[in-house]
Amino acid sequence: MIIIIDEASAKLASFYYHGEIFKPQWKRAADMSSAPADCIWIVSNRQQKQIADSLGIASVGEPQCGTRYAVESLAELDIEYLERVRRRYNHIPWDIGETDRCLIRELTLSDLPALYELYDKPGMTDFVEPLYDYETELEYQKAYIENMYGFYEYGMWLVFSRETGKLIGRAGLEHDEMGYMIAPELWNQGYATEVCRFIIDYARENTDFEELYCRIDEKNTASVRLAKKLGFTKSGHMDEDINASIYRKNIKNNEKH
Repeated sequence: MIIIIDEASAKLASFYYHGEIFKPQWKRAADMSSAPADCIWIVSNRQQKQIADSLGIASVGEPQCGTRYAVESLAELDIEYLERVRRRYNHIPWDIGETDRCLIRELTLSDLPALYELYDKPGMTDFVEPLYDYETELEYQKAYIENMYGFYEYGMWLVFSRETGKLIGRAGLEHDEMGYMIAPELWNQGYATEVCRFIIDYARENTDFEELYCRIDEKNTASVRLAKKLGFTKSGHMDEDINASIYRKNIKNNEKH
């Protein structure tokens, strides 16, 4: 990532001068030799923002600059935030995090073929809705990426094996509801537990939710066992489906499971 900054912004972004780790990653606006998608521009006025837009470069600035991504003070910026803004602007999925065996990241449209392969495996749609036909699913995911990831910064993510790089599951948050599914060849090996623990910790640290809940069909005994193992307790049934129970967990008590 190349970070473009001028003298005015550099004076406000105090870590530019004091954090040695950042210095090699910064360039002046006049020193642009990289592809626009590799850059982010910290702007200090609306004119710079308009130039960034015309060049196809992501920009961030204080509210008066009119950028889509704004901060109250440039001194609040850090590398992780800038990288996420650059990725969002260029439709590059965010890496959400890692567990011992898994990489969790946002879905991108190029993942759809692998997602269909996952859903086609035996048992995968026994207790979850299947995907739509391809064209409908494509439009649905376009809107989901823009509105769910783009606005809330969470959603249903994809789970990849760190060893093989293959898609092995899907898990995440639909607001305060946690969902998860793992490829059948990896059932009973602790993958769902590993991923769900990560999601609970993520929700605790990055959202305002006091609790999470799961909707679980009582015939899905493995999922019921997992929810209980993670500290969820049964609180009732879904009104529209007597077979689907609600399991809830308070996540703000700072306990980890």
